[in-house]
Amino acid sequence: MTGIRRNWTRHAVLAAILSAPPLASAGPLYHPQAVVLTAFPPEFRVWQATGRYNRIVPVPGLPRPMICDAHRVCVAITGEGEINAAVRTSAIVRDPALDTRATLFIRSGIAGGVQGKAALGSVYLANWIVSWGFGHHYLTRSGHLAWAPPRPPYAHNPWDTLAYRVAPRLLSAAYSATRSMPLANSAAVRPLDAALGLNKHPGVYQGANVSGDDFWIGRQNQRIARHIVALYTHRSARYATTAMEDLGDIAALAAFGLQDHYLSVRAVSDIDVPPPATSVGTIIAKGDEYAGSLAARNAYLVTRRIIARLVLHHP
Repeated sequence: MTGIRRNWTRHAVLAAILSAPPLASAGPLYHPQAVVLTAFPPEFRVWQATGRYNRIVPVPGLPRPMICDAHRVCVAITGEGEINAAVRTSAIVRDPALDTRATLFIRSGIAGGVQGKAALGSVYLANWIVSWGFGHHYLTRSGHLAWAPPRPPYAHNPWDTLAYRVAPRLLSAAYSATRSMPLANSAAVRPLDAALGLNKHPGVYQGANVSGDDFWIGRQNQRIARHIVALYTHRSARYATTAMEDLGDIAALAAFGLQDHYLSVRAVSDIDVPPPATSVGTIIAKGDEYAGSLAARNAYLVTRRIIARLVLHHP
């Protein structure tokens, strides 16, 4: 209970910092048309390698400067996790040298997927961003994993703060622009697609992103994720991907009235249950990014198409 109170105190301090008036700009403002948020170097390098992003835009608080192209499309690296995402997205919005009031923010990167039909490398556009961590995760007397939602007074109206709906019109336009586009595929991952009963070719889909910093795997956790999504979205969305940064992104943008300027583009690099004849322990020891490079490439392709159609208005 003491820990929960300390947590709320930290939230109050963060809220006070974010609500402070911005510093005055010393020069003309730079107006990014779009900012692509990446978490770590493999996601960032896909954009950097194109050679299009030749303008360096330093932003205090970011681990490295943003890179931007001639159309004022920028790419930033935030670091992994919800807190890094929230702090660094806030740093971009609050930078006195930037005007982001008309900027489209897109989280673009890899994610865990659900064992269903979507092949590894498939891309999901999030329709909801839902918190994984807040609540009561516990073991039942029979040794099964379980979860219960937070209760007052520790959670005031959690459906407003722990689940964010992505702007429907923006999402619809992004999905219309990408739903039929061809994606990259890899012969190296096709045997795993077959073993998991997935489709042969990656596609573009919509679904809820479960956001949290806890690395988990297994069918019990999968059931919990499905339950959380159903509860917080009033059964209007289905659990589709897991990732670490999205809740931090959209919560920070919502604090500045920019929630409707946000999209999450996540490509499936792994699945939330072990492949056949593979234990959870093996996955934890060796990692589970079976299709990391393919997923990073397809997240880039879909994000570029969204920017081209919605921001740059290319046919």
